[in-house]
Amino acid sequence: MTSVDDALRLVWPAELRTDRLHLRPVTTDDSPLVRQLLTDATVRAHLGGPASEERVAARQTTYPTTAGAWTVVRAADDQPVGLVTIGPDHRCEGAAEISYQLLPSAWGKGLGREAVAAAVSWWTEAAPKGGPMVAVTQAANAGSRRLLESIGMTLVDEFEEYGQPQCLYTPAGDQEDTDLRWARLIAERVDTAERRRGAQARATAMGQELPDNLTALSDGDLAQLCPDRHGAYGRICARTAGHLPDLHLGRAPDGAWIAWLTSDGLEDT
Repeated sequence: MTSVDDALRLVWPAELRTDRLHLRPVTTDDSPLVRQLLTDATVRAHLGGPASEERVAARQTTYPTTAGAWTVVRAADDQPVGLVTIGPDHRCEGAAEISYQLLPSAWGKGLGREAVAAAVSWWTEAAPKGGPMVAVTQAANAGSRRLLESIGMTLVDEFEEYGQPQCLYTPAGDQEDTDLRWARLIAERVDTAERRRGAQARATAMGQELPDNLTALSDGDLAQLCPDRHGAYGRICARTAGHLPDLHLGRAPDGAWIAWLTSDGLEDT
């Protein structure tokens, strides 16, 4: 199976057309739309609330260069009304997550359903080795859940994230294959959590005391840490001395403890 990022690079840019919509790659001209979507309290009601100015600016910069990010344009008047993105799912390695946001003025017309269905179909046809598709929405977001179910997606997992109950959907297909696939992916996520807990239990006292924001460390504090940056993502090693050549303890970007192996050039996170 090809990684989601690699699969996207092979088939991007891509434009999709439906009866009423044109999905095209996001451009810098879409900055006002990005701002409107990320700061609208109604749009963001189930997405953690309006985004900060820093996050808005970052998205305005990165979306135009991100494979898998479309602007949803209403064909009748060439008016941008939303965004649909496909990218790696951070919960289950190897899965692609689809996300979507539409302006309230475009709600209630079936445009979101049309846009998401087109993107899901495109992923299945254009990137058959790109991994399974998922969509995650808050359990309280009844409209989003209806949208996903209306295009044939199936609820396969429920969990809590960001302090809210979440529902994870995947396109319905061969049910046996779906069940087996998700049993494996969910087991991997549980295994990852167990590794993090084990890493925290084994970490040195100094490693335990590392702040979530490592830029807060003084020069003296930094001098006491292992100078290497291990693994593909340059993670901070939390052990000050005596660690094995291939076992390292550190923190993921969200501050969670992790353990990983690097002896074969592969991470075990």
